[in-house]
Amino acid sequence: MNIEQITDQISIKTHSQGFIDITNIINKWIKSKTLIKGIINLTLLHTSASLTINENADPRVLKDLNNYMKAIVPEDGFTSINNTSNLQRYSHADEGPDDMPAHIRTSLTTSSISLSIEESSLTLGVWQALYLWEHRQKGSERRIAIHFIGDKQRFVQTTSEVIDYKENSNELNKIVISNHDPNAWAKDEGIDTNIDLMIDRIHDLAGEDTI
Repeated sequence: MNIEQITDQISIKTHSQGFIDITNIINKWIKSKTLIKGIINLTLLHTSASLTINENADPRVLKDLNNYMKAIVPEDGFTSINNTSNLQRYSHADEGPDDMPAHIRTSLTTSSISLSIEESSLTLGVWQALYLWEHRQKGSERRIAIHFIGDKQRFVQTTSEVIDYKENSNELNKIVISNHDPNAWAKDEGIDTNIDLMIDRIHDLAGEDTI
């Protein structure tokens, strides 16, 4: 297999503060690109939401995380850690009281995650899921940039099916033979020499008995 690089972007709509499990969304993207094994980097292109990995079993974990974040980054302002100073209001509140707190919560978490891919799926623990963590009250349209590096399955498209060239080299050999013009080399004075060499290689993959 050859190492490939793929870049893309996807959009996810959020509706309120909290977590959206995007594990299946990313796994579906991986399978749609016929990716097998490699590294995927996900970058959330916003400053008021996060990406995080956490428990996927007990929803109380996510509820407690939300409440804890609200407690350490309140929306009405902040005091010193030991509560000895007066409440200080946020100077950046152009989009409402949740504006600056959302930026702080993003800075305390992360907006980029790299994960391994094995067998066309994210490598995660049994109790782990990948979440988009929305920090704004009303939510928004969130974009995630994707960068994949690794192995991609090779296919040949026929009129009725997709054939895996490694598992079905005989079928691929038949397709090439049926579409090959044996007089092509003479007609184009050698332009198709590389195609001839490719056909020879396909014969090698399929075996001499199929030629």
